[in-house]
Amino acid sequence: MAQQNSWILKVTHVLTWIVFIGLCVNAGTILTSYTLSAFVNPAAASNLMLGLDLSALRSAGKVEYHIMVWGIIVVTVLEATLFYKLLQMFKKIDFQNPFRETIGKLILHMSVISLIVGILSKQMAGFAEHYISKGLSFPKLSEHIGHGDVFLFFAGILFVISTIFKKGIELQTENELTV
Repeated sequence: MAQQNSWILKVTHVLTWIVFIGLCVNAGTILTSYTLSAFVNPAAASNLMLGLDLSALRSAGKVEYHIMVWGIIVVTVLEATLFYKLLQMFKKIDFQNPFRETIGKLILHMSVISLIVGILSKQMAGFAEHYISKGLSFPKLSEHIGHGDVFLFFAGILFVISTIFKKGIELQTENELTV
């Protein structure tokens, strides 16, 4: 059984690295495309990344365009940060003595980051809905900001786990003092 858990953890660790690198590449791609569309060629707004077309928003208003793209960039960077925290947890966790304060803090940080991503995603989706109601269309936008509910739920779960870890740390410390 322990061998199967070890294999699952290794696969999860590798998948976490893949997602982290992918999110970093996405953030860099959007930032580069945004820079090109803002300062070099406005037509680049028609394909920021993977079919994301914000050219209609750019035509409607430059400020709104900048707000939307920076929102997408911030959400993507925060998602990458979330996976970086998970990679840090893989690096620092000790299964013989799992309830350590550093792990508890990482879980709490992941909860806060998830909460911020969820709120920001919901705000960006509302911002987009405002312009969709005015007749603009944003193909593939939901792929970049459409998961706010999931992140809010995830933040709640991580907060509960963080609270359980905090209690586990207290019990483990008390147990070590009595031995």
